[in-house]
Amino acid sequence: MITFDRVGLQYTLPGGQYHNVFEDLSFHVARGEHVYLTGPTGSGKSSFLRLIYMDALPQQGSVEVAGYASNTVKPSDIPALRRALGVVFQAFQLLDDRSIYDNVAIALHAAGAKRADIRRRTLSALGRVGLTHRRAHLPDALSGGEQQRAAIARAIVNEPRLLLADEPTGNLDPGVAQEIMQLLLRFNKEGTTLLMATHDYGLIRSFPARTLYLNQGRLKEVDPSDLPG
Repeated sequence: MITFDRVGLQYTLPGGQYHNVFEDLSFHVARGEHVYLTGPTGSGKSSFLRLIYMDALPQQGSVEVAGYASNTVKPSDIPALRRALGVVFQAFQLLDDRSIYDNVAIALHAAGAKRADIRRRTLSALGRVGLTHRRAHLPDALSGGEQQRAAIARAIVNEPRLLLADEPTGNLDPGVAQEIMQLLLRFNKEGTTLLMATHDYGLIRSFPARTLYLNQGRLKEVDPSDLPG
């Protein structure tokens, strides 16, 4: 599902110097796997995910996701790639002036789906996250946990093969974070590949899975029980 082959990523700083984010990263995520990406704040976890949904391209090596390779992908291929995956962020990124139903349906409108298909799939996604009864509400009428559920519904409405989660529990109370984690794991058990970036080591230990640790531009696989704290 995901392959990094000797990937390097650099940014140009305002003074003209280069900041080396990654160097010579190689790893593979198989279809249906659940993998954590962790490491210190500022280690590049969000940049790592941007390479996967090809919001950024590596300067060295190649990234392959769901059959799309960074060294051959065309701009016209990017929408199809992103329909093959869903992304959940720490900030819910819901549109404040639209109902929860419309926030979820917007991904299908963008893909050009037919009206009947939009309604069926939107209601299905809301049902899967337990929000059918809240579909007519605006986001500010929902709790933080409910807003994150809505964001997850939007991410899964296209029935993606891969779900990326970037600190999805970072703004939530511990009890709500556990509920969101269990929801994500349910989708993984149903066959969706799950790659989750988090700095919450306690959450990783509570729901252990293959764990990749990113620090100082290097990636290594670690045992969740060996994480600090």
